[in-house]
Amino acid sequence: MFSRKINIQKKEGLAAGRAGYIAVVSAVIITAIVMVIALVFSGSNFLGRFDSQALEMKDMARSLAQGCLEYARLQLATNPNYAGNETRPIGGYFCSLLPISLQNNQYLIQASSTVGRGSVKLKLWADQNTLKTVSLQEVGGF
Repeated sequence: MFSRKINIQKKEGLAAGRAGYIAVVSAVIITAIVMVIALVFSGSNFLGRFDSQALEMKDMARSLAQGCLEYARLQLATNPNYAGNETRPIGGYFCSLLPISLQNNQYLIQASSTVGRGSVKLKLWADQNTLKTVSLQEVGGF
């Protein structure tokens, strides 16, 4: 009987060794899956940074073009014969004003600016007498 116990213990030892092997292999596979998921999400966050940079540049370009429109309105307030058609430096960047036209008692003021990869073109319709904004819109081209 004593010899039988030894054989049983050896079989249990082999079964326990296989269970440990399965646990180690499972841990390696789960770790690999978790690392792949982490790399996928970190890659999308890294690439998403470039999208947010482009949006930020477009927002800066829009603010720059709006500043150019306000400059043109100020010039019209002091000189009704102001014609536009110039490039203005604002804060280290440049914006362009197209020639200003008068249609139906409204000034049409057009400005464009580019910051990095962000580019914006704005059209402003302003009342001839008060210079209040009638319409402001972003357009694809002039």
